[in-house]
Amino acid sequence: MSEQPSFEHLERHQRDLDAYRSNVRNSAEVRFGPGWWGPWDQYVDLPEGGHIVDLGCGPGTLLGRLRARNPKARLTGVELHPALLEEAQQHLADAQVSLIQGDLAVPVVIPDASVDVVVSSLSFHELPHPPHLLENAARILKPGGTLVLFDIVKWPLSAYMQGKELTPDTLDHYREHCLFSPEDLAWLVQAHGLEVQEVFTRHSGRFAYLFAQKPA
Repeated sequence: MSEQPSFEHLERHQRDLDAYRSNVRNSAEVRFGPGWWGPWDQYVDLPEGGHIVDLGCGPGTLLGRLRARNPKARLTGVELHPALLEEAQQHLADAQVSLIQGDLAVPVVIPDASVDVVVSSLSFHELPHPPHLLENAARILKPGGTLVLFDIVKWPLSAYMQGKELTPDTLDHYREHCLFSPEDLAWLVQAHGLEVQEVFTRHSGRFAYLFAQKPA
């Protein structure tokens, strides 16, 4: 596994940090609405005081909602970008959430088999080698623990290009965003020793929502 930080890759991928922040804020209500929490409640069985880790927590949007729903849970967020981590620290100052600056492509300082739920929302495709996130998740999950993965997936170039110009940068972004199909995500998760419970698409097939369990 490479020990080189992927911060430069992240900066290249996100391009415009302010636009990225704005998109995260503006899309939160849609992403984390009933379509998110209905399946979550079906597949995530969090014990009282259980530990949830958000890999790629960004500005803490999901962690804030998790705190509101799970007041007794232990919450940890891992984020590489210092500006986003600082925003999460401000956003979650009163929420009793642990935040770690860490690269998802290398082992994060969380003990093996210590976490009940690992969640990652729209971070998988941002890694130079996305399966490294699954390696980390499988390592830190307890037997019987749950992985919740939400990410953009393959969709037609003609649909992706609506309102965009066909430039080299746009095509590079398309390659980054649309690398895997939902079936590919399921295969990758299974290849890392986790049992897929369900995978389905949201938002007209543009995103996949996957639940998997580490064998007990």
